[in-house]
Amino acid sequence: MFWGGGVSPSMLGGLRCMIGSRTVVVAAVIAALFVACAHDKRAMKTVTSRASFDLSCPQDELELTILATSGARRLASQIGVTGCGNKVVYVYFASTDSWIADSAITPAMTQREKAYKAQQAREDQAAEEELRFEQQQSYQRGVSQ
Repeated sequence: MFWGGGVSPSMLGGLRCMIGSRTVVVAAVIAALFVACAHDKRAMKTVTSRASFDLSCPQDELELTILATSGARRLASQIGVTGCGNKVVYVYFASTDSWIADSAITPAMTQREKAYKAQQAREDQAAEEELRFEQQQSYQRGVSQ
C-alpha cells in the first residue's frame, strides 16, 4: 500500500540504501584522496632528503617534479630532482616502501642555458618561416609570369 503521496515504505528503504551507498562511495573517494595526498607529501619529504645528500645540495635549492603516477589513486611513482647544477630521477618501490635513484646524477641545464636554447629555437623557427615565405613568393612570381 502506498502512503505519503505515492511512496511505499519499501521504496523508502531502497532510497535509504542508495543514499547510504552514495555516502560510502563519497567517503571512499575522500579517503583515497587523503591517502594519495599523504603519500605524495611523504614522498616529497623523503626524496628531498635523499636528493640533498646525493646531490650535495641544500634542500631549499632543490626543485622536485612528479614525473609519473601509478594506481587508481594516482600516487607519485617517479620524481625528478634538479639542484646545484645536477639532476636525478627517483622511483618508488612499493614492496620495500622506498625511493631509489633510478638514473645517474647528470648535469642539468642552467637557467641561462635553457634561455639560450629557447632563443635558438625561436630564431631557427623564424628563419624557417622566412624561407617558406620567400619560397612561396618565388613560386607565385613564377606562376603569374
